[in-house]
Amino acid sequence: MDLINELAAIHGYRSYLEICTYTTGRLYADLDRGRFTISHRLMYRCPESFDDGLPIDFRSASSEIATQLTALRASGATYDLILVDPFHDYEQSLRDLGVARSLLTAKGTIVVHDCRPPDRELASPEFLVGAWCGVTYKAYLDFMLEAEDLKFCTVDVDHGCGIIRRRPPPELAPAPRKTILDRLRRPPAAPSAAAVVGTSNARSSVMKAWKQVGDDYEAAFRLVEAYPKSLLNLQPLEDFLIAERNGSTLLR
Repeated sequence: MDLINELAAIHGYRSYLEICTYTTGRLYADLDRGRFTISHRLMYRCPESFDDGLPIDFRSASSEIATQLTALRASGATYDLILVDPFHDYEQSLRDLGVARSLLTAKGTIVVHDCRPPDRELASPEFLVGAWCGVTYKAYLDFMLEAEDLKFCTVDVDHGCGIIRRRPPPELAPAPRKTILDRLRRPPAAPSAAAVVGTSNARSSVMKAWKQVGDDYEAAFRLVEAYPKSLLNLQPLEDFLIAERNGSTLLR
């Protein structure tokens, strides 16, 4: 939630949606509501008895959210900032990512929780009581590898926070803002053609291996653990925030 509040401050976001269950999310109270004119929660797998003292605008007791989405879309609302903290099985994670994409404003951001499970046990495809990350990370990667209109990176904080934005048309992509210090610095030496080709080939090999994983979750976790930069575009929190504040981007 600290990351979400920081993104709202940097980009001036004014509308927020959280897609979660009653066992995920759980930090809605920490949202800086002073920054938002709209803040909504869509919560599924939510018992009728559940009440954390905060509004649940769209509630479902089951995993189904079709009725809730109909009501939400009837309002015409779209959102600058959407947190996807789904039930961490594959199908619901993938569905929730698609829902978030359909409700995102042109320059908005989707934040996806639990995109880098710390160990294989927490990356179980079956529900675990406690700090279960499940296979949201796999749905996230599969979703992004098919989404040519989106770009992403994964911030290395709190079991991995995926950052997703729409990819602007090339002619509209803004140039990074440069500070005085940026202009005074000597530009880095361009990498050799061999280095570029080598990096490209290595990433291509990893991506090919990922696409062949299928539903083998053991193999999927081993690949993410071995190649977090190539697959997740993993970025340190400090580097990510510096880029965001400078108007540049680490998303690809």
